[in-house]
Amino acid sequence: MPRKNGKAPAFMLYASDFVSDMKVQLMNMEERGIYITLLLYQWIEDSLPTEISELKELCKNHENFEQAWKKVSKCFVEKNGKLYNPRLEVERSEQRKRAEKNSQNGKIGAMKRWNKKEDSEAIATPLPSNEIEKEIEIEIKKPKKENKTNEYLKEFENEFWTLYPRRDNKKRAKDKYVQLRKSGTDKEIILGGLKNYIKQWRSAGTEPEFIPMASTWLHQERFEDELISNMKTAEKLVIAKKSFEYMCIECGTEKTFEEESYELCDCGEGLLEDKKHVLQELARKKNLPGKPGNAAKQASTPDKPKTDSGEIKDFSKMINNLTSSLGA
Repeated sequence: MPRKNGKAPAFMLYASDFVSDMKVQLMNMEERGIYITLLLYQWIEDSLPTEISELKELCKNHENFEQAWKKVSKCFVEKNGKLYNPRLEVERSEQRKRAEKNSQNGKIGAMKRWNKKEDSEAIATPLPSNEIEKEIEIEIKKPKKENKTNEYLKEFENEFWTLYPRRDNKKRAKDKYVQLRKSGTDKEIILGGLKNYIKQWRSAGTEPEFIPMASTWLHQERFEDELISNMKTAEKLVIAKKSFEYMCIECGTEKTFEEESYELCDCGEGLLEDKKHVLQELARKKNLPGKPGNAAKQASTPDKPKTDSGEIKDFSKMINNLTSSLGA
C-alpha cells in the first residue's frame, strides 16, 4: 500500500486493550465510532485541530458530535495548539524504532554478504570498502546483551503476578512485562506503581471487573501515573451497593441489612419492617381522630377534659330558663 509522505499506513490496535480501557467502556457505540475516526486522522496527519467545528467536520458533521465529544475528549491532550492521543503517539514512536532497527539489520546483513562474496554480483550498489569494514568492526566490538529473559519471567511470576488483583490474559501480560524490563524499565518502578494502585483500588472499593487487565496496565505504563489523592473523588469509582433499612413500629429500633430480611425485633413485640413504610404508617396514625396507636402515644399527650364547675352551672341555668319559657 502506498505511503503518504513516507508515513506508515497502519498502526497496531490491540483489541483487548481497547475494549477493556475504562474510558472506552463508558462510551456508547456512537462515541466509539467518533473516537476511532479521530484516531485515524491523527495517525495520518500527526495531530488534530483543537477547534470543535473542525473536528466535527472530520466526523462528517455528526448531529450528536458535541454531546459525544464530552467523553471522547478525555482521550486526547492539547499540546502546542494541537490535539494528541498519547497512546497513539507511543505506538508511532515504537513503530519507528522497529523500522529503524530492521533497516539497520538489513544494511549490516548486506555488508556481510558483499564482503564475503567479492566475485558475486550485488543486487544494489555496495558501500565503499572502508565503510563496510567500519560497520562490521562496530558490530563485532558491540558487546552482546546478556539474555535475562528467564530472570524477568521469574520476576513476573513471583513478584508481579502474585500481586495483581485481576487474573486474565496472563500470557500477554507476561510478554509485556519482559519487554518493559528488557527496554530498561526498573523493576522497583513497576512494582512500586502497582502497590500504589492496589492501595487505591482497595480504598475506593473498586470491583475486579473495573480493574484493567495486567497487560493493559503495563502497556499503558500506569506505574508512572500520579494517583488520586482526594479520597472523595476516588469514592466515585465505587459501585453503589444497595442496602435495606428496617424499623420496628413498636419500639422504633432501626437496622440496616445488605439483603432483604424478615426478622422479629429484639423487643419481642414487633417485626422489623421497611423503614419508609413504618414512618408512613406512624404519620397516618398520628393524623387519625380517636385513640392513637402505641407509638403515637409516646409522641403526643391527649387533651385534658374541661372540668370548670362555673361553666357547668351556666349551662344548667340556661336549660332551666329554656324549659320555663316553653311552659314545662
